[in-house]
Order: sequence, then C-alpha cells, then structure tokens
Amino acid sequence: MSSEIRQMWERYIFENKLDSSKMDKMIIDSWKLSKKFKVNPNEGIGNKILTTSDFQKRLKENETLISLAKRSLDRFGMLFKNMDFILVLTDADGYILWQAGPESLQGIAREMGFLQGSQWTESVVGTNAIGIALRTKEANIIHGYEHFAKASQQWSCVSSPILGENSQVKGVVDLSMPSHYPKKIDFLVRVQLIADYISEALQKKAYEDQKYMLQFYSTKKQVGILCDSSMTILHISPDLIENPENVIGKKLTHLPKSKWLLEKQEPIWREKECIGYFVSVLKNETKNKTFQFPYIVGRSQTYNELLEEVKIVAPTSAPIHLFGETGTGKEVLAKTIHMNSPFSNGRLVCVNCGALPENLMESELFGYEKGAFTGAHANGYQGKIEQAHNGTLFLDEIEDMPASMQSDLLRVLQEKKITRIGGSKEIPLHFRLITASNQNLKKLVMEGQFREDLFYRIYVCPLHIPPLRERKEDICEFIKAFEESNSWFPHWENTLIEVAEQNQWNGNIRELNNFLERCYVYYRERIPSKEQLVELIHKGGLNTQAEKEGDTANFKDQIEKEQIKNALLQHNGNIPLTAEQLSMSKSTLYRKMKKYHLN
Repeated sequence: MSSEIRQMWERYIFENKLDSSKMDKMIIDSWKLSKKFKVNPNEGIGNKILTTSDFQKRLKENETLISLAKRSLDRFGMLFKNMDFILVLTDADGYILWQAGPESLQGIAREMGFLQGSQWTESVVGTNAIGIALRTKEANIIHGYEHFAKASQQWSCVSSPILGENSQVKGVVDLSMPSHYPKKIDFLVRVQLIADYISEALQKKAYEDQKYMLQFYSTKKQVGILCDSSMTILHISPDLIENPENVIGKKLTHLPKSKWLLEKQEPIWREKECIGYFVSVLKNETKNKTFQFPYIVGRSQTYNELLEEVKIVAPTSAPIHLFGETGTGKEVLAKTIHMNSPFSNGRLVCVNCGALPENLMESELFGYEKGAFTGAHANGYQGKIEQAHNGTLFLDEIEDMPASMQSDLLRVLQEKKITRIGGSKEIPLHFRLITASNQNLKKLVMEGQFREDLFYRIYVCPLHIPPLRERKEDICEFIKAFEESNSWFPHWENTLIEVAEQNQWNGNIRELNNFLERCYVYYRERIPSKEQLVELIHKGGLNTQAEKEGDTANFKDQIEKEQIKNALLQHNGNIPLTAEQLSMSKSTLYRKMKKYHLN
C-alpha cells in the first residue's frame, strides 16, 4: 500500500494527476490545498517559529490546556507502552506548545522543524494530521507518503482536535511515530480518548469559571465588561454598546471606538488562579483626541502589541506598572502614557527611587514644613508627590524603596492625602501613579522584600516592555532616529544596521545609543569595516552574548556564527548551497558548524 501511495504522490507532484477512486478525499483535498499554498513538496520543514516573547505569551494563554495535556499523559500513558512516539499539543493556530517522548526521537523531529514554537499547519508544511484536524475539526491519521512534503514522509501521525465551548477548536493532540508503525484505527481511538478527556475537562472548567465570573459581575454596581483570562469578552453591559452580542467572543482590543474609555482591569481570582477581569469604564472626554506617540520608536509586532495595551490603559486613571530590563525605555513610555491621559494638563514628576539616598527619600517625596529639621529650607519644601497633584507621579525602580517608605506611600494612595514632615495639615491630592521596576516584583513580594498590600495597589495594569533582543526589527528604526537627530547620514548605514542587528544588546536601547554615539565620534568622516564596528560595540559593552552561550568571546566569531545560521535557515539546511553562498568549502562549513554548535 505504501508503494502505491508513493506512486500516486509522484504522479501528482510531477504530472499533476490524481486517481480519486484510490485516494481518501481528505488526503486529496489537503494535497490540493498544499499546492495552492505553494508548499515545496521536496522540503516541508517547519520554518515559521515564534519569537521567545511570543512563545511565552502563548504558553501563558494556554496554561490550563498544557496542564491537562500533561495530566492526560500520566493517565493514559499505558496505552502507548513499548512504543516510540512523540505526544504533541498545539494551540488553535497550530503552534506546538508542548512535546513529550524520547529525546532521540524529538531530536530527529527538531531537524525538520517539528519543535516547540513551530507552526504545523497545511499552509506552512503541507498535508499533515495536525493541520487537517484544525481545518476539519475531525480526528485523522496521515501515514508516510500521504504527507505532501518529504520532510514528514518518514512519520505516521494521528491527530484529534480539542474542542471548547460551541465546538470551538482550542488545540490539537497529536501522536507522531516513525512510519514503520502501521496505519491502525486503534491509534486513532487512543488519541481521540486523550483529546476528548482534555476537551471535557476544558469545557467543564470554562463553564464553572464563567458561572463564577457572572456571579462576581452581578455584584458590581457600575457598568463594565467581563473578560476571561485572555481578555476575550464574555459579557458587556447593553448600556455601553448597541448589539453587544456582536462583540462577545472577541478580544477586548478589537472593540470599536465608542463614547467611553476602559478604566480599570480588576482581576477575578478563583482558587489562586486569575480566571478573568472585570473592566470598568468611564465617559470618554477625549474621544476626538488623537493618540500621540512623540517619543516612541519601533515597528515590531511585539512592541506594537504593547502600544495597543498602552492605548487601552493610558486614557484612564488606573495605576500602571512598567517592568522590563534596564535600558528598555520605561521613562519614555511613562511620558507617552502621561501625554495621553486625563492628567496630561498637569506635570509629569519623575523620581528614581534607586538614585535617592534613604535618609533623603522621605523629605524628597513627602516634603517638609519650614524648620522641620536642621538644614531645612527656610520656606519649607513641596515634595515630589505633592508636585504631581493633578498630574502624573512616575516612581522608577520602585523595588528600591525602603519598607518604611512603602508603608507611607500606601497610606497616601489609600487616603489621597499627604502630610509634610514637621506639619499637621493634611493636603488632598489627585494624581495618576506610574511605577516601574527592572526586577520581578511578584518574586520580591514572595521573598518578603516588597509589601504585598502596596503591590496590589500599584500592580493594577502591568505592562511588560520587551528587551531589544526580542524586537530586533526596531534596531533599524533606532539607528535612523539617531541619524536624524544628529543630522548624520553615513552612506555605510546598511553595514551599521547589519552589525547592530547581530548583537544581543544586554543594555538594550541605552547600550545601542551608547554605541551609536561612539560611531558618530570615531567614524563621522571615515568608513569602518564590520570588524571595526564589532570592536566598537565591545569597547563599550559589559559582556557579550557569546559569553552567555559559552561560545568564544570573539565578536567576529559571533557575527560569523549568525551569518552561517541565517544561510542554513535560508537553504533549509542544504550544506552545498550554504557553503556556496558563504564562499567556503563543505568541510570548512562542517567544521564551523561544529565549532558554533549549529546542528
């Protein structure tokens, strides 16, 4: 049967002929789709892979699904005893979230791009069991040459969709085995058993969670929007929008413009798990105001997703917490939020808690009356918190605030009043609070280094700013912005961009700008080589990605590694073509691949 399928596959690929009487209609339809999607039948390697940040985001969104998949392997593992297999879980878009099976088999799978974060749909890799299950919502077996592309033809795969409410596909369970295993209906039954188990548990949990959230919603006195943990709308007050049923099931970010603004996202907890959010709203006084991003540079999908969140939270009065590595631009984002907030007519007062000595922090934040202590200003001092009245207070490096100050700040946030040092008068305040940290604030709370009650006050709308290495598409934009601001337009810009995009920038935007300033000084009127630019990066850097990975600390090697890696990806691992592009012999290429651990 296998040789007959192979002959039919070859006739279709080379002659475009199909005998529908000898082929399953499901396979025929998928082969035709694969051709329509222009999948290369001689390859079919999974080359659409999520970035680290996007993959982590999907893992977070599908925590329950992954947990149930792991539990199912413990429960049904005896069904696959003495078999070589990989059990795979994908999300609703076909991205692989989790794999289990012997490392030797997973290693072979990785060579064809069948790995975590890779998309395994018909449009990407051609006919395969996962892609068909996603499209048809039915379980199936694809064996050997029934796969459209060669990369998958050494496998036999069984997939079954995981269905949520209203038969909505939430993901796929897939069992992949070497093709010497026969095409047996028994395998299909086993996989369906796992998928049905996960589907039933998922639907039961969704029902119980929604029931709990609706009860929570009924206790709220103000109008608002009820969302699940992925910010998908479950219920919206009819007072807010005409035909609310049209937006149920859509993401909160997809809501049409209206006469109101999203204000505060209140998490709904059930058994220590955040199962959803109640989003309160306020009347939009700035409906016709254009959102402004005067300080923002970036066009990457990752950063644009962040800006979409900013558009939601900025026009409200809710506290915002920015977290990200040093140098990612937290203060820049704080300025943007302030400019687009209801407090934009007031001041933006910035305080770096990490830069203030502990003995000065109290007077700097809370101010003091005249004569409050020796050395006090004769007229007293209006503290930073008071200066932010009717404006925005930005507290950077909030994790460095001493415990005593945390207690005082909490009192101000609760009472909306402040008393200066040495004074007795309570001064009412109204301001927007933005905090920032480059450490994991949740971890600091768990370790007892940050007050839990203050954490819940400031961590209402957390926004994660991705590091520059996860938004490399933006490096070109930063370079052009630097050139524009300095009226400096080197004709070797492409070389500068190429070298910059290959560095990891552990110091993020700050480190990149530091490097660009050196470029401007050293090569304003000269043309540097790639090696000289790399050395210039090294001159101002603290450490290198090469050191992190255990490779050689030579930046020239790091560039060479990236060039080889990109060429291998471009030619899908074809050694002769890669060697030809790099102008090196095959033996040299193999030696360098071994040196840089590029398998």
